[in-house]
Amino acid sequence: MHQMQEDGFDNTAQVIAQPSSWVGNDGHKPKRQFLIQPNIGLDKEVRQPVIDILNHCLADEAVLSQKTRSAHWNVGGTGFFELFILFETQYQQLNKITDQIAERVRMLGGLAIASFEKILGNTRIEEQPAEVPDVLHLLADHETIIRFLREEIKQCAEEYEDEGTIELLVSVLSMHEKMAWMLRAYIENEPVHNESQERIKLDV
Repeated sequence: MHQMQEDGFDNTAQVIAQPSSWVGNDGHKPKRQFLIQPNIGLDKEVRQPVIDILNHCLADEAVLSQKTRSAHWNVGGTGFFELFILFETQYQQLNKITDQIAERVRMLGGLAIASFEKILGNTRIEEQPAEVPDVLHLLADHETIIRFLREEIKQCAEEYEDEGTIELLVSVLSMHEKMAWMLRAYIENEPVHNESQERIKLDV
């Protein structure tokens, strides 16, 4: 039985077992997984749309991480050493972001997407499997993610009042802004071959 404190809060854990999906325990004998829903002051009606937002973010990070890894693996030519190190540093940062977002999904009582099918079905980033991403493509992806994050931070603040997710997404936004700045700085003096990117040459 649930007990109410004087301040009106329920002081017992929500041990409601909510069935999620069939998962394999050994690859041959699937079992039903049940999620115990958290009692953290956020109703399910709030948590579920936030989980959906986070899983979209998770998919974006996973795709960009793999694209950055591809750039790292296949880099060559002028600037090889600098780009090799830069791409490696950035995909490691993206991997950490992915883990943080997945952990937040679990904290809210959801399941973090993990399959390639789910990731590609939820991402807002173009995969471009036939191409090795260059700095301009990666920069455009970071800036796309930044724009989505700004909208989602505002949504989490105004509609869902989920301070934990807001704090996480703000930190992710900051990291993407820094990674985008580093990519932008690397190519500031290079010729532009992509109409989607505009550069302003300042007279000094």
